[in-house]
Amino acid sequence: MNDIITNGTEIKQRILSEINKATQSIYLAMAYFTDREIAMAIVGAKNRNVLVDIILSSNIQNDTVKLILKGANIIVHAFETGDARGIMHHKFCLIDNKITINGSYNYSINASNNNVENIHVSDDTSTYSQFFTEFERLKYNIDNQIAVNTTAQTPEGKIEPIKAINIVDTFSQQLHNLLYSSAQINTEEYKNQGYETSKKCQGSIDIFRTEYSKIEEEIKVFTTDESLSNKKSILTSNISNAFESTKTNLDSEKQEKITFAKKDNELEKRQTTDKISGIQQEKLILESGNQNTGEKGLLQINKEIEKNKLERKALEQSFIVKPFWNLGTSLSTLFLVILTFYLSFFFASAVYKVLFEYNIIQNSMEAGVRPGLPELFDANAIVKIFRLKGAFFGFVGLIFFVFPVALSNIKLFGSKNKLVNGLMFWGGLLIFDVVVAAMIAKNTDEIKSLLIGKESQLQFWEVVKHGEFWMIFMFGMIPLIITHYVVEKIFHSYKNSQRDLVDAEKNRKIQFLEEEMIELNFDKESIGIKIKEKEDAISECKTKIASLETEINSVQNQIETRYAEMQKQIKAIVDGFNARILSGKIFTDVILDSVISNYKSGFIEYLPEFYSTEEVSFRVREIEQVVNK
Repeated sequence: MNDIITNGTEIKQRILSEINKATQSIYLAMAYFTDREIAMAIVGAKNRNVLVDIILSSNIQNDTVKLILKGANIIVHAFETGDARGIMHHKFCLIDNKITINGSYNYSINASNNNVENIHVSDDTSTYSQFFTEFERLKYNIDNQIAVNTTAQTPEGKIEPIKAINIVDTFSQQLHNLLYSSAQINTEEYKNQGYETSKKCQGSIDIFRTEYSKIEEEIKVFTTDESLSNKKSILTSNISNAFESTKTNLDSEKQEKITFAKKDNELEKRQTTDKISGIQQEKLILESGNQNTGEKGLLQINKEIEKNKLERKALEQSFIVKPFWNLGTSLSTLFLVILTFYLSFFFASAVYKVLFEYNIIQNSMEAGVRPGLPELFDANAIVKIFRLKGAFFGFVGLIFFVFPVALSNIKLFGSKNKLVNGLMFWGGLLIFDVVVAAMIAKNTDEIKSLLIGKESQLQFWEVVKHGEFWMIFMFGMIPLIITHYVVEKIFHSYKNSQRDLVDAEKNRKIQFLEEEMIELNFDKESIGIKIKEKEDAISECKTKIASLETEINSVQNQIETRYAEMQKQIKAIVDGFNARILSGKIFTDVILDSVISNYKSGFIEYLPEFYSTEEVSFRVREIEQVVNK
């Protein structure tokens, strides 16, 4: 319920309706209360045994309603004086521990008929609790005469102490007053008599002693008075009635305090229970998620984790990974080593013949040495290059074969352009080998011409007519092609043995799943911590409820014990009075003490008017000795 009303007449009717429906309690804090109709509705609630407690501001306009309420035995707390900085200006009513009515509306005829006002009617427990806390603060301030603006509350969990001594003293004084009334003794007259006697005799101690004896004799006459029996009977009856009345009041006050304590306890338990419900709802959202906001809970996180695991497992099972070292790979590697040695020697021989052999033979002939026709393939070419030209040329001759092999396998280095890969393949194998074969064939013809003393007439394009060209071409081309496919075979075997090379897209997906799993586990851990916090909070609230249940029993026992002790003290006073009434001693003991006390008080009251301070002190001590002898 969350109603807002702005029409004055409707506001009043709603307030009357809520008050008339009250069955448990009404707590009202009102700045200005002059509407007698609302006041009588509250009186009606009181007559239905509804607990009613009222706080009013210090305003004379409230006096009429205050008298009406007090006349119905309704508790009214009012600030007797206004605070210099402001007054109690609240306008709220709390009903049955759940309904809160608050707003601008004062309970006055003017507010109902003339003003523009508003009230808010709510059944929110949190709102009720906050207003009730303010009500208790104000009531405490009033009862302890603390300014309205001061925040001062009774210590939490403590029972407001019962002023047992004052109650017992008040009852004792009540019995004394009954005694004086029954004996028709006016103690005030004796006080005046003492003052006048002291004035006449100028505070004479001897005169006081004489008057004291006379008064003592007068009081003793009560023990032989013929009407004493009747007075005893009346006095005993009056004391019995006073005792029963006081006992009833104590029982009523005890029950009221127990009711207040239970109400506060129930309110706190209800608030704690509501808090548990709220925490449980938050815990449920953490566990099951929030469909309205799309917020994920532990359940959804666990499902996503399982889905992640299944997806990863499926991807891992889809990889076909073969071992690198098998019989085929081992033989291919061995064959590649043999081909490497062959190509290294073959192309080193080609480098030697094309670049160095002609000059060496020419130099030999100029030196008078006529060498024979060299072989088409020189296995010692690498050694000769190292000896003639040093390490650099030797190393170039040694690895010269790498260039055609690398060009023919360019796609293995990451090139994905098929046209480029095709051109490089044929350029590395066919063109490279044709050029090398042609140069060797041309060089061979020039050496032959040199040896017979002629100049070579062979043109470069005519080399295809010579057998040397085709022999070199075939011995170079075929090993290069074989090497190309052997290298490709070994590379594919390696690729198929490496997961990240078998399927890069699948591997990227697995990496993504791994990162997602890290985030999911982090979210799961975070939600788990929050759920544990909620469980601890619920456990703490349940412990508090259990403590409150234990506490209310303890509080009730304390109240019962305190009021039982007060009744015991009052009963002892009554029994003492009755015993002394039966013996007649009550008239001499109690009345004599009271009469003499008042006479003495009046006698001493005059002394400062005639004597110095030291003399007054001396005479007071003398008087006390007379009384206490």
